[in-house]
Amino acid sequence: MSKDNLRDGRVKNWFYLENDLLDRQDLTIYEKTVYIVIARYVNGENKAFPSYETIAKKGSMAKVQAMRVVKSLVQKGLLRKESRRNKNNKGSTSNLYTLLNPKPKDKGNINKKGVVSHRYRAKRN
Repeated sequence: MSKDNLRDGRVKNWFYLENDLLDRQDLTIYEKTVYIVIARYVNGENKAFPSYETIAKKGSMAKVQAMRVVKSLVQKGLLRKESRRNKNNKGSTSNLYTLLNPKPKDKGNINKKGVVSHRYRAKRN
């Protein structure tokens, strides 16, 4: 096959995401989406500080949903959130987020055979 037949027309403006995040069956679509949105804003120190408004807009959800999901990701150990204060007026500014390893602590969360549910497995004769 000629190299000319294989082309990728996407713009090379991208970030990477661990496969383990998508493999996690204990995460909702909102949790995965928020993790992905925050990952997009990570700097060279593995930290990001998008506002809740930005997370909500980029994740196609309401701000209150984004806030709930961030809290859930913190509880599940996928995200560290640090509140930041404006130095001039001591008011709140966007949070500082650190992405943590999405690999599940319990390997039982991931079904390596790709079976959706054991009860739907084909019966062997």
